[in-house]
Amino acid sequence: MTKSTLFTLLVFVSTFSVAQEGWNWPKDPNMKTQAMERQAYYKLLIAQSKHSEAMKPLNWLYENNPDLNQSIYIEGVECLENIIEKTSDKQRKERLQDSLLWMFDQRIEYFDNAASTMDRKAYEAFKMHYRTPSKYPMLYEIYSKAYEMNGPEISTFNLNPYMLLAKQYHQAFPDKMPAETVLDIHTQISDIIEIKRKNGENADKLDKEQAKTDAWLSSIPGILSCQFIKEKLVPKFRANPTDLNTAKKIFKYSLEAKCTDQPYFLEASEPVFKVQPSFVLASNIGNKYLVNGEVNKGLKYHAEALKLASNNDERYSAYMGQAVANSKLGNKAKARALAYEALSAKPGSPEAYNLIGNLYFTSFDDCKAEKSQVQDRAIFIAAYEMYKKAGNSAQMTASKAQFPSIEDIFNESKEEGNQVTIGCWVNTTVSLQRR
Repeated sequence: MTKSTLFTLLVFVSTFSVAQEGWNWPKDPNMKTQAMERQAYYKLLIAQSKHSEAMKPLNWLYENNPDLNQSIYIEGVECLENIIEKTSDKQRKERLQDSLLWMFDQRIEYFDNAASTMDRKAYEAFKMHYRTPSKYPMLYEIYSKAYEMNGPEISTFNLNPYMLLAKQYHQAFPDKMPAETVLDIHTQISDIIEIKRKNGENADKLDKEQAKTDAWLSSIPGILSCQFIKEKLVPKFRANPTDLNTAKKIFKYSLEAKCTDQPYFLEASEPVFKVQPSFVLASNIGNKYLVNGEVNKGLKYHAEALKLASNNDERYSAYMGQAVANSKLGNKAKARALAYEALSAKPGSPEAYNLIGNLYFTSFDDCKAEKSQVQDRAIFIAAYEMYKKAGNSAQMTASKAQFPSIEDIFNESKEEGNQVTIGCWVNTTVSLQRR
């Protein structure tokens, strides 16, 4: 050691002897002096980027003063990462990687931060071994522990890697990482993301993590299929209809695998809604019931969706769902009122105007008095105006074909452009036009 280095080391020792009181130094004065010298020396070497040399005093501390302070392991990881990056010898690299993970185990053993340390260990292990199939069982064990210990407090940077690990492990060893476990991991990550979102964490960042997690799952060939849901999840749910976790999986995976036409979709959806009501769930259930022809049930869930809506897009969807349901039930005035509510949430909506046009177009037989062709057929003019706002040229043509003829207008002593008031439930005024 040069005189300059020795002088610098003595300064370090002097400084740390004062600044680091309260650390777990050895009680034996001689051992304490040696520990302080080695701590100061390894820090000096790290400052000079001499990471291999720094490991010698660090190893002495690990052997003789392992509970000194967790910083000796944090800085040991830093050293090993630098050494590993520069090492080309495969066997030596593997030994160094094992040593790096051992340092996290030491921190867990000696210091009171096991959950956060396991969180960090999982990520470091993933970075080193995610391309090595033989390491997948070990990685899975580490990640399982990290998630068990941290729950929703798991770091955001450990969300996507766990799903990627599940995918790769399943594809390499499907008998050891079966599809059911992959789906369990996906659900676990998704649930944690939702909790983090409710706790106010960055929503955009969480959305990206969810999108990446969903993408990894969807990229596994054949894992999300209607057959898988039917054979693996549905029997489990039907044997225990109170099994909310399985019900949630059936609902979510049915959406992703496009199995919503299957009877088990609604079976699983309703119990989930009772426990965890949401706009998305209510809207999906409502739409499904409408498609199935169970209109009153569809109306009920779209009404629930409106209560849960949090923005104009959601309010629009809920109003339109109720409007369609009332239209199917023959409640035309109510359907129109709801369509206009939808337009207040989403002005100019072609879908809403088209619905109102259909309500008018199909009301000719209901509203005709058979006393005046002009009066009766004016309802098609009202329909035409709605279709025009919707941009529905085909129905505009169909409506115009049903306008009063010029002869009808002449015979009733009227002129084009005259105002005609339509009664019945329509109760609106139009400008007279001929077909």
